[in-house]
Amino acid sequence: MSPDPRTAILNAAGEVFARFGFKKASVEDIARRAGVGKGSIYLHFENKEALFEAVVRLSHERSLSELKASVRRATTPEAQVRAFIRCKMEQHTRAPVGQRIEMSTLFELGTQVMHLVPQMMEVDAAVLAHILDEGVAQGVFSVASSQQVARGFVELLMLLAPKMMTQEPDARVTEALDASFEVFIRGLAAPPLLSRPKG
Repeated sequence: MSPDPRTAILNAAGEVFARFGFKKASVEDIARRAGVGKGSIYLHFENKEALFEAVVRLSHERSLSELKASVRRATTPEAQVRAFIRCKMEQHTRAPVGQRIEMSTLFELGTQVMHLVPQMMEVDAAVLAHILDEGVAQGVFSVASSQQVARGFVELLMLLAPKMMTQEPDARVTEALDASFEVFIRGLAAPPLLSRPKG
């Protein structure tokens, strides 16, 4: 157990929610897994809904830190876009508690968290928009509205998430997605400057 009861509760709750879904997850199960009494949970969280929201926010903060670190390690705008995509896809395919999430559980969890999704997507899109802006500033990308492109691309990745989380990775699908992402990255490229005729 973590020395911080709140952290232990959040970690345990993340595992229990991922395994059983929101409705079937019980505060008793979470308390038992966290090694605390049920009353301790209510000292930190008003109810199960508040606990679930805290788990989702913490999970997104961790994912965002991982995403930013991955992007920072890349040295060019193109490599940063690839790092962004790779990291987001790995996050979508990473199974909590070492198992695939059942579609019904994923749907239920998604419904429960729906009000938080737009805010989380905006934060992710801001990371990509910053990469695109840097690429435009360096003359590598030509993007009319980096914010719009980033929002649209993050939306597409979110649409892929349920499939990636519920199915084992398929090499053909992965290769097809990689090829599509390459087309997206090439589409960002600024056209080469035409040399002026001497005269």
